[in-house]
Amino acid sequence: MLKDLNTTKEQLNTITDSGNVIEFKSDYYYKDKSKIDGYGVFASKNISKGDVIGVGSVDNKYKTILGRYTNHHDNNNARFYYLKNNDVVLVAEVYISKSTEILINYRDHVLNKIYLNEERL
Repeated sequence: MLKDLNTTKEQLNTITDSGNVIEFKSDYYYKDKSKIDGYGVFASKNISKGDVIGVGSVDNKYKTILGRYTNHHDNNNARFYYLKNNDVVLVAEVYISKSTEILINYRDHVLNKIYLNEERL
């Protein structure tokens, strides 16, 4: 994945760790230690395919817990979609059961920007 993004782990960590993180309380997710890397985001309840899990960035400046701690996996269960203002929202791509780590594929987020039809919100 790093090769696809033309970056190193250190460069990716620098980008990921930069900026302020805003914490929202959510009925959909919580942050906890991950078996994949550091911390991750986990489902607080069963989440249906197509559900908007939450916001990943605010004002295209601030990351949320979702934007900072959602880990990468090639077999992702969620995806970030861009809004017209370039903020992002996280949407379940499949059914996600309670306590399961919510995962995205970084390639989709960085290389294949898809804009969400905001009428869904």
